[in-house]
Amino acid sequence: MRAAGAKLKELYGTQLGQDTIETLLGGTVAAGGQALFTDMTPEEIAIATVLGMGAATVGRPLGGRIGQAVGTRIAKAHPDVNDYSQSILDKLTSQGPSFSQEAFKTKLKPYAHLPAAAQYGQMIGRQDGDNIVQALVGLGAPLFMGGDENA
Repeated sequence: MRAAGAKLKELYGTQLGQDTIETLLGGTVAAGGQALFTDMTPEEIAIATVLGMGAATVGRPLGGRIGQAVGTRIAKAHPDVNDYSQSILDKLTSQGPSFSQEAFKTKLKPYAHLPAAAQYGQMIGRQDGDNIVQALVGLGAPLFMGGDENA
């Protein structure tokens, strides 16, 4: 079990690994909710899960770009926001458990060339963009699958 935990931690240390693990967890939660609270068939749940994971895969980079654009525009209008954003990023990458510090460093590494406000926007957008679209698909699927009994 320790070897599996070490491998999972190593995988989570990459951006692709974080994206994959978080998307799988979101899909599991959505499928569990659909199994417990709807009368969707297992096939419909599987289809909805795959659609949700696909939407999350698209939503993550799209949300990141939107967040980065918003952060950049705010920083241009209010340059002091970069200092405040940098203080938040410094806290995220230096305080708390070492595992979460490393996770945040991994999330921010590809965007280190950006101003702090754009980095922060990128991180929040990526982090929440996939959750939003995956939740929309998960919550909306029962309305479109299985006919009138799920509506």
